Amino acid sequence: MSVYRKEIMYIISFLSIFVFWFNMGGSTSVSAKRIEVITERREINPIVHWWQIDNGDFRAENWNGPVQTTNAGSVQNPVPKNKEVHARLDLRQYPMPDTFHNVNDEDDEYPASEVKGIEGTNPEWDEQANGRNYKGISKKMYTIDVLEIIVETGNGYMYSIYDKYGDNGPPKFNPKYHVAYPVKMWIQWKGYIDDEEEETDPEPIEACSIEFLLEGDGASQKGSLIQPSPSGSISSDSGEFDVVQGIPSSEYLRADAQSEEYLYEQDFVQKKGKTVFNNVNASKEFTLTWTTSKTDSKGNVTYTDHEETVTKKVAVSGIERPFSYWEIIRYNIWKLTHSEFTNYALPGEFLRIDAMTNVTANGKHSDNVEDHVFPPECPDIELPSETIDGGSSKPSVPDFTDEAKAAAEDEIGENEVENDRAEFKGSVIMDDTRTTTDDPTPSDVPPPGMIQMTARGLLIDPLKTNYWQSPSTGKVFYEPVFSLDGSASAKEFPFDVNVVTVHTPVVIYSRASDDKEHDQRTNPPLRSRPPNPDTDRHAFILDRPFTVSLPTKGQHRNIPGYGDRDFSKYIKEKQVKFPFDVYTATKQGFYPANTWISVPVDIETVEFFLPVWVPEGQYTVDFRAFAINALNGGDYGGSEHHANVTIPNGQYYVPPAGNQSAAHVAIDNIKVDVVGRLYDFRVTDITDYNWQSVFRTSDGVTPNGAAYWVGLNGIDGAPRGNSSLYTLSVRHCSHPEGYSNVAVKTGYSFRFDLKTKGNMFANNDAIRIKPTFYFVNKDGTGRQEIDLYYHDDTNKFVKIGSEQDQTYREIKLNEPARNVPQNELISNADYYYRHADQFGLTNVIPNYYPASYARKYIKHFSKEDISTGPYGWQILNWKLRTYIGPKENQVPSNTMVPPKDIVARQQSWYGEYSLPTKVYAVAKNTKIESAGLIERLNENHPMFLKNGFIIVNFNIESIQNGNVNNPYLQYINGYYMNQWYDMKGFKRSFVDNYGYSFNLRDGDLMFYHRDGYRCC
Repeated sequence: MSVYRKEIMYIISFLSIFVFWFNMGGSTSVSAKRIEVITERREINPIVHWWQIDNGDFRAENWNGPVQTTNAGSVQNPVPKNKEVHARLDLRQYPMPDTFHNVNDEDDEYPASEVKGIEGTNPEWDEQANGRNYKGISKKMYTIDVLEIIVETGNGYMYSIYDKYGDNGPPKFNPKYHVAYPVKMWIQWKGYIDDEEEETDPEPIEACSIEFLLEGDGASQKGSLIQPSPSGSISSDSGEFDVVQGIPSSEYLRADAQSEEYLYEQDFVQKKGKTVFNNVNASKEFTLTWTTSKTDSKGNVTYTDHEETVTKKVAVSGIERPFSYWEIIRYNIWKLTHSEFTNYALPGEFLRIDAMTNVTANGKHSDNVEDHVFPPECPDIELPSETIDGGSSKPSVPDFTDEAKAAAEDEIGENEVENDRAEFKGSVIMDDTRTTTDDPTPSDVPPPGMIQMTARGLLIDPLKTNYWQSPSTGKVFYEPVFSLDGSASAKEFPFDVNVVTVHTPVVIYSRASDDKEHDQRTNPPLRSRPPNPDTDRHAFILDRPFTVSLPTKGQHRNIPGYGDRDFSKYIKEKQVKFPFDVYTATKQGFYPANTWISVPVDIETVEFFLPVWVPEGQYTVDFRAFAINALNGGDYGGSEHHANVTIPNGQYYVPPAGNQSAAHVAIDNIKVDVVGRLYDFRVTDITDYNWQSVFRTSDGVTPNGAAYWVGLNGIDGAPRGNSSLYTLSVRHCSHPEGYSNVAVKTGYSFRFDLKTKGNMFANNDAIRIKPTFYFVNKDGTGRQEIDLYYHDDTNKFVKIGSEQDQTYREIKLNEPARNVPQNELISNADYYYRHADQFGLTNVIPNYYPASYARKYIKHFSKEDISTGPYGWQILNWKLRTYIGPKENQVPSNTMVPPKDIVARQQSWYGEYSLPTKVYAVAKNTKIESAGLIERLNENHPMFLKNGFIIVNFNIESIQNGNVNNPYLQYINGYYMNQWYDMKGFKRSFVDNYGYSFNLRDGDLMFYHRDGYRCC
C-alpha cells in the first residue's frame, strides 16, 4: 500500500499586469492558453514473487494482503498453481521520459520540468510477454500515479527466477523455492502547458485573489490498540489426558491460541479556517442625464437635454467563507498473521498456526490546505444599471462599493471541502467525498474481536522420551497492513503456555503359576491367602509345564488417562528371563538360562516347560516391559518396579529431560523354587512261590515285566493304562490267576522300585523308607496299628524299630530278578567314571578305560551286596540307584548342565523288603513284659493277634545331601500334596471276592498272612 498526495497545483491568484491606454485608450491583460502534452510509450517491468512456505504452499503479496496457492509441482520441483494477484504499482518508482510533446504536434516538444498536472495514462500489456510470462486480467489507473492491475501467474507460465532459499525443517527438510514471473507492460504520462498571451482589456484592474486562512484545529479522534492480550494452551486432543500431569507419547495434542484480530493507531484531526476573497471585480453602467439652458439675446431660453452612458468598475475585498475538513495525522493498521508454539512434545518441537483474518486498510493524505478546500471561482459582478439625473448639471458617478460588496456576498458561493481518505476492512471510515463547507466526521476504527487459532492432531513422536513439565513458549505475530507515515513495522508478543509432561506409561504386574498341587516338599514355604505374587515363593516342578503372565493391565498414576487400565498401546515389548533353562510349551523351542524371552504384547500368559535337569533350588524370575519410547540400549532409559510412576525420577539421566525424566521400563520379579519329584513306586517281584508266576516267565527266573502300581494313574494323574488288578496293595484277591485266597506269606521278600527327578544324583542322596504295620481281621474289620516282634540269633522278641532291631538287610542292585535295564547300568558307569571324585572312586578309575570300567561295573560292582537297614527302616543309597535321565543326544547342546551329565538328573531306586518268617503281632504300644517273664511267652499267648492280615505300610521320603533330619520330598505326607493318592489314584478301600470290605491307608502296599492264615 502507498499513500498518494495530490500534486496538481491549483492556481488561484494571478499577477496583475497594468498597461496604459494608447491614443484611443485601452489596456492589456494576460490570459493563459492550455496545451495538452504526452510522452512516448515507456516500458515498465513489475514482477510477481511467489515464496514457498513450510507446508509446501506458495504465498505472494496482494496490494491488500497475502494470497496463497498450492504446489502444482513435486516436493523437489515445486511450482505454484495458477492464481490471480492484485497489485497497485506506484509509477513514480519507474523512470519518466525527459520530454513531452503536443498531443496534436509531435514536433512541438517541452521539457518535463515545464509540464504541469503529470499523471499516468494508457497502460498496455506487452504482446509477447502476455500469455508467456503472465496472463493480463485487468488494468486501470487507480490514481494519477498508481496503476492497478490483476494478473495470473503460476504453473505453465515462464518464470525469470527459480531459486531454492531454504527448507521446511524437521522431520523432512523439504526444499522451499522462490519463483518470480516478470510482468512486462507499457505506460505513458500526460500533462499540460500553460501558454500565456496578451489581450486587450478595456480597463486596467487588479485580478481577484483568494486567501486561505487556517484558524487552528477543531475536534480530534484518537484511538489505539497496540498491545494485544494473547493467550494460549496445549492440551490433549482427545481430552483424555491432563497434559500438565502427563500424556503418553504416540498420543495427539491440540494447541489453541487467541488474540485480537488487528492492532491500530489512529489520530484524526479536524482542520478549521476560512477563505478570503479580495479584489472581486464589480461593474456598473450609469446613464447620466442633465439639462442645460441657454438664453439668447432675445432672452429666449432654450433647453438642451444631455445623456451620457459610462461603465464604472470597483474591486471589493474581505469576502469570507468558512471551511472545515478532517486530516489524518497517524493511521497504522496491523493484522494478526499467526501464532507460534514451542514445546518438546510438539512435532519438531515447533508449531505455527496461521490466523484466518481479512484485514485491509488504505488511505491518502495531504497537509496542503489547497488539496482539501476548493473555493468557488471569483465572479465578475455586473450590477444593475442606474440612471442619474443631474438636473441642470452633469451628475457625478456615485460610490457603489457597498452595493458591489453586497452583491459579492450574494454571488460568491460556499467552499467545497475534501477530507483525507481512510479505509478499513472495505469500509470508508474517513470519506473524501467533496462536500460543502464541512466534510463529514470520520468513524473510529472499531475494537477488534478475538481470533481463535487451533491446531489438532499433533502427534507426539512415539519415540520421544519422558520429560516432566517440559517448558513451552507462545507468541503471536502482527504484520503491517497499512501505515500512513511508514512507521509501522512487524510486531510479536509473547504469551504464557502451560507446560507439557510426556510420560509414556508402562506396567508389569507379573504372575506365575504355583504348582503346589505337585509340590511334594516336607516343609515348603507357606503361601499367602489370597496368593501374593510379590511375596509368595512359587513352586515350579521339574519336567512339568508352568505358566508366566505378563499382563499389560495394572495400576499406574492416579491422573486422567492413566489409573488402573490396559496400557498395551504404549508397550512395545515384554520379556521374561529365567535363571534356568526352559522349553517352550511344545518343546519345539529352547531358551538357555538367563535369556531374555520376548512375549508378544497382545499375549498375556505363556506356557513353558521346565527341563528335568534344572538344579533344584531357589530362583528369581525377572520380567520387564518396554515402553514404546524406551531407549535402544544401555539402561533403556531406566526402570522401575511394577510401573514407571515416579516422575521426575532423579535416579536416571535421560536426554533431553536429564533428571526430569521417568523410567521407560517396568520391571518385576517372582521368587520360585524348582522342586523335584518322587514317584512311580511299584512292586516288581515277590519271592513267595505262589506269586512267582505273576512276575516271572515259565522258567521261574526271568522277569516278565509285571508290576503292581500305586494306582491307575501316572505321575501327573493321567491314566497309566494298567488294570485295577495290578494296583496296590498286594493282597488276597490280587493274584491275576484267580487265586482269591492267596496273600503273601511272612518271610518272603517283595522287590520294588521308584523314581525321582532332581538333585538326587550325589553320593549322599538317598531314599528313606519307614515301615508301619497294621493288623486287620479276615473280614476287614478291626484294623489297628501294631508292633511286630521277632527272634534273632541272640535275642527273643526283638521289637521291629527298637535299638535291638539289628538284623540288616543286604541286597544287590544288579540281579536277574530285579531286571535293572542294561542302559541304566551303562549310564551309571559312565557318570561314575567321569565324576570319580564324587563317589570315592579316584583310586579305582585310573585302572580302567571307560569301556572296561563299564564292563567291570556291570559284572561286579553293581552286584555287590548293599546294606539297606533293619526291619524298622530302610535306606536306599547311591549304590541302589540308576541314572535314567535324557541322554546327551536328546538335549540341546547349550544347556546349563553339561549335556552328558543330564542323564543323572532323573533316577530309579531299587529296594527290597520282607517280614521275618516268625513274627509276633501285638497292639501298638503293648508292653509284652507285663505278660510275664520273657521265657514264658510264646506264639500262643492271647496278646498276639491272629486270624487276619498284617499290612505293611511304607512312608517314603527323599534325603538330600545326607540331611536325614530334614527329609526333602514326601511320597505321601507332603504339606501341599500326596503323590500316592492325589496323583496315582490309590484306592482307599476294596471289597474282596467274599464280599468283605477293607479300608486302606495311603502307603499300604503288602498284605501278609498272619500265621499261615488262608482265606478259604
